[in-house]
Amino acid sequence: MLTNIYVFIVCIYNNYNSIFIITFALNSRMEEENKIQEDNQEEYKNQETDFYESKPKSFISDKPLLKNFLLASITLPLLFFIYLKFLDIYTLHDRYVIVPDYSGYKLAQLDSISEKNKLRYVIIDSISDLNQPKGIVINQEPKPKTKVKKKRRIYLTVTETNTSIVQFPDVYDLTLRQALRKIEIVGLKVGKLEYRSDIATNKILDFNVNGISIYANQEILKGTVVNLVVGRGLSDEYVIVPDLIDLNRVAAHIVLKTSSLNIGTEFYDENVVDSSNAVIYKQTPPHDNQNQLKLGSTIDIFFKNP
Repeated sequence: MLTNIYVFIVCIYNNYNSIFIITFALNSRMEEENKIQEDNQEEYKNQETDFYESKPKSFISDKPLLKNFLLASITLPLLFFIYLKFLDIYTLHDRYVIVPDYSGYKLAQLDSISEKNKLRYVIIDSISDLNQPKGIVINQEPKPKTKVKKKRRIYLTVTETNTSIVQFPDVYDLTLRQALRKIEIVGLKVGKLEYRSDIATNKILDFNVNGISIYANQEILKGTVVNLVVGRGLSDEYVIVPDLIDLNRVAAHIVLKTSSLNIGTEFYDENVVDSSNAVIYKQTPPHDNQNQLKLGSTIDIFFKNP
């Protein structure tokens, strides 16, 4: 009986110790997990605080980035300033001269006046004029008092030095092609073609020199420029733009007149010295079988060295 009681007590004691041990172990485990969780939360808070504190610091205190920014802010304006100065030098900005008045100067004086004003000149035409002395400048482009770059070419028209008297042929009521041939045979030049409404198409209605009417067999200077008045019919007529590329001035003049068109503005490249040998490399409007102009219209032409 006593033995049984002892065993029962031992079992109860052992069970109590086991329960205590188990309870103690569970409490220890829970405390350990709580501590780990608290440590993790504290570490997370520290990391979050470090992140927000370090973020602005990386943009402000990062010395290489700051140096690069300062270097760029200084270098870019400097490079832009150098670029503008280069453009000023390359384009001769604000380095211009005033074109003098060449009118009335003799051919022998052109070199000195051009060198004095740091300009160059090209004689593009010579004409006969009964009212002007021989061998002087009567027209120029650009006009006097125009601002131009240094070494700009000035295009001059002069009076002929050697002239003779010829009779103006009777071209009234001839076709334009016939009139051109007769006028040029005697050493005269055809100037502007003016078209008027008339029942006669492409027939010569009148002629003049500088707006002054002349008559058949009138004596005029050889080389005089004669303007023709031509009939264009009773309706507006158009012609195809001719091809002037690679032609010189004389040939282009003939082609345009036979096409019932006029020469417009003439442009010469800077390196052109002798305008009589220059050839056309561009025209406006360009040649095109679909491109048409009214009778008497003008075509601008651009010359270069052959």
